[in-house]
Amino acid sequence: MLKAEKIKKEIDVLPTAMLDDVEKFIKGLKTRKKNGKRKSSLLAELADIAADIDLPRDFSKHHDHYLYGLPKK
Repeated sequence: MLKAEKIKKEIDVLPTAMLDDVEKFIKGLKTRKKNGKRKSSLLAELADIAADIDLPRDFSKHHDHYLYGLPKK
């Protein structure tokens, strides 16, 4: 079985809610390939992910609050 066929079968059984994430991922791959650029660092890749998932603007300052429910400082 070809990789493309395996991937299509996996997509067919994904919950509908996850399809948006798959679409964003595929678009990111296409953009990266089109531009001929590879992410230069893990930090740059994380910044792109953070922008895509709409984190609160103060997430870096209050990450313990958002991740673990601790009071904001």
